[in-house]
Amino acid sequence: MKKGFTLIELMIVVVIIGILAAIAIPKFSDVSESAKRNACRANIRTIAGQETIHFAGSNAYTASLNDLGMSGVICPSSADYVVAATTSTYSISCPNAHGEIIDGIPSWHDSGI
Repeated sequence: MKKGFTLIELMIVVVIIGILAAIAIPKFSDVSESAKRNACRANIRTIAGQETIHFAGSNAYTASLNDLGMSGVICPSSADYVVAATTSTYSISCPNAHGEIIDGIPSWHDSGI
């Protein structure tokens, strides 16, 4: 008797691996995008906090990330944040549509917190 696997057995294993890969790859893509969105929103919250600190010190908001000490902060999807400010109002947004904060109010709702 010869030892080993038949061609049918090997083909079944390959098909099963293919099915598992077809299920796993889209899920990984969704999880990856969700992680980028959440990281981006955390960055936006941090910038908003820095705006509040800047306002407390100078009685005006700023549109410059350099003034906030956050010049190197970018969205995980490789985009620069858009900061607009007047002396009494500000907005921070992500060009990748991950969200925005206008005068301290986020455009998204955090569930489970």
